[in-house]
Amino acid sequence: MRPHRRDRPSRTRDDAGGVWIVTGLVVGAIVYAGMVTMLVAGFTPVTPLVVIPPVLIALIGANSLLGGGRGSGRPRSRPAGGGSAPVPSPATNGRRVEPVPSATEEPGEPR
Repeated sequence: MRPHRRDRPSRTRDDAGGVWIVTGLVVGAIVYAGMVTMLVAGFTPVTPLVVIPPVLIALIGANSLLGGGRGSGRPRSRPAGGGSAPVPSPATNGRRVEPVPSATEEPGEPR
């Protein structure tokens, strides 16, 4: 029986999932190219599937260019209005109440 040597390099490649990321990107590019081909051939139901991915990539890129996302070293921005939300009056129980017309107004006058 041969002893197992730990110093011998392993025959399997362990790159923590990088192969699957590359495989997903390549397969996705092939599927996208197929959908573009279908659109060019006149199969219009694939139009949203061809248009939406570049739009999403552009939006994510614009968000990145505009400084979107918060890193661990950046503080969160403070809420608008000093962080306080308007609180409804307990008398209205959160419902919208129409103003009562004054006694001097006539009922037929437009407001």
